[in-house]
Amino acid sequence: MSQTTRPVTTSRPGDPQALGLRSILTDLLPRTVHTPDGPERYTVSAVFTRRPTAGEIEAINGAEARASLESAHYPRATLKVSDRRLEIGNTSLEELAGGLAAVISGLLARISATDEARSHVAADEVADHNQREAQRAASIRELVDAIPLSPIGFVQHSEELGLARLVTALLPSTLGTEFASRRYTVTAEFTRPPTRTELTMIDGPTARALLDEAGYTAVTLKPRDRRLEIHDTNLAELTDGLAAIIAAHLAETTQAATARDTETAAEATRLAQQEEQRAEYIRTAAAAISFAAPPEPGRSVPGQDDEISAEASELGEWEDEGGSAAVS
Repeated sequence: MSQTTRPVTTSRPGDPQALGLRSILTDLLPRTVHTPDGPERYTVSAVFTRRPTAGEIEAINGAEARASLESAHYPRATLKVSDRRLEIGNTSLEELAGGLAAVISGLLARISATDEARSHVAADEVADHNQREAQRAASIRELVDAIPLSPIGFVQHSEELGLARLVTALLPSTLGTEFASRRYTVTAEFTRPPTRTELTMIDGPTARALLDEAGYTAVTLKPRDRRLEIHDTNLAELTDGLAAIIAAHLAETTQAATARDTETAAEATRLAQQEEQRAEYIRTAAAAISFAAPPEPGRSVPGQDDEISAEASELGEWEDEGGSAAVS
C-alpha cells in the first residue's frame, strides 16, 4: 500500500467536481531522495481527486500545460497523466512546495473549467440537434400523412392491390435539411402480396405510358416483394397527384390481372378437357384392336366344325317336321 502525504487540496474551493490533486505517493519516490547520493530532480506521483476526462487528459499532456509551466518559470518540469495519477517529472519536493504545486493547481483548475464548458456546449449542441431532428421528423410525418394512398373517386375493395403506408425509415436521412436531394426514392408497402401476374404488370408498358401521359416522365416503379419503390420522385410530388395515379394504376392492374388469370385458367381447363377426350379415344381405339391371326384357306378354325354339325342337326330336325330347305 502506497504511503501518502496530504498537501493542501488543489481543486477549486466550492467545486467538488473540479479536477485537483489529493496526495503524493511517497513510496513511489526514489529510495535515495534526501540522501547524500540522492538525485536533485526526480518524478513525483500525485493522486487526482477524481478520474480525469478524455479532454482533461489531452490538455494536461499537451502544449497548453507545457506553455503554462514555462511561463511560470518551471521549464524543466513535465506533466503526464497515468490513469488516476499525475506524474510530475524532473522536479523535487522542495520545488513543489516552493510554488510549483500552486501552479499545477491553477493549471488543473483552468483545464477542468474549460473542459466542463466544452461539455456543456457539446450537450447543448446535442440537445439542439435532437430538437431539430424531432421537428424534421414531425414535418416529414405531416407530409407523409397528407399523401393519398387510395385512388381518387373509386372505392377500393379489400381484394384489390393498393398501398398501405409509406416506409418513412427508408427515406433519405438528409430529408428536410439543406443537404437534401430534390428527387429520391420513396418506398411504400402493398396492402397484400402481389400475384405473379400483377408483378409483371405493375412496372410494365401500361404503367410507363400512364406516368408519361400524366407528366411524370422521370418517375419509375419497381415492385420488390411486398414493397413498391417509387424512384426519382419526392413527397411533394406524391402529394400533388402522383400517389393517386399510382393507386389507380394498382386498382386497374388488379382487375386486368384477374381477367388475365381467369382467361388463363379457362384456357387451361379447355386444354385439359381436350387432353382427356384424346386420351379416352386412344384407350377405346386401342381396346378394339385384335392381334389374333386370320384362318388359312381350307382350314377350319378351331371350334368351327362343332358349330357346323350343330347347324346341320338343327336343319335335319326342321325337315323332319315338314319343312323344306332352300337349295343353295
